[in-house]
Amino acid sequence: MSSSDIPSLWLTPEKCPNQWIFRCLTSLDNLVETNLAAHYFRQLVTILEDDYHILNYHLEIGHNLTKNNQFDVCIFFNDPRRSNNPSTTRVCISCEPTHELCSASFLSEQRHTRAWLDARAREKLILTPIRHVERLSELIDENEEMEAFWRDAVELIHRECDQLNGFYPKLTLNHGTYRNHAHLHLKMTFNDQIWHDTIAPRHAEQLQQMKQILKNPNIMEDCFGHQKDKKKKEDSTET
Repeated sequence: MSSSDIPSLWLTPEKCPNQWIFRCLTSLDNLVETNLAAHYFRQLVTILEDDYHILNYHLEIGHNLTKNNQFDVCIFFNDPRRSNNPSTTRVCISCEPTHELCSASFLSEQRHTRAWLDARAREKLILTPIRHVERLSELIDENEEMEAFWRDAVELIHRECDQLNGFYPKLTLNHGTYRNHAHLHLKMTFNDQIWHDTIAPRHAEQLQQMKQILKNPNIMEDCFGHQKDKKKKEDSTET
């Protein structure tokens, strides 16, 4: 398979003010199974960043369950409230798995990625590249890092959900000034039923440990920066 196998329609966005929508007429699972995920997302970020110079954006993937799990990639940009890059922190929570909070949230390590519980103990799972990269476009094709990123994402979803039963989590990637952390994070948001019935019970001990660790203000500042400024930024968009 090559980039020429991607239909041009899937890479032609519907353009609204401050929002573009790319409609991919297959599922993310199928894109991974056919080894096209890396090709598709490489071309998509090239369109955004190289062709249109959109560097600060919130990328959100949502599946249409009534249309064979076809998915939309929504790009939100030009939000004036998002004007600053994330502040530097003492600890990169995706690079230091031996740190107390990172160790508590750690789930698994693959060749190119790590899987985590959300570092703030929110109802999310996280996938990050092992390398410290800040943009999806920085992932490498030649060593299959880009392909592995999406393959590992799909495998994590299926491993943690057992059965999706007509549901697929919302996936988000923030870039540039839309980030709260420098390291690229793929955030997976699940519905209440799947989280509380399946995922949370499986990791109950870890989640409880994390909640205790997060009560330490020094750890909060080391991992997330100054909390007053962080709260203002997080309030401006879902991250």
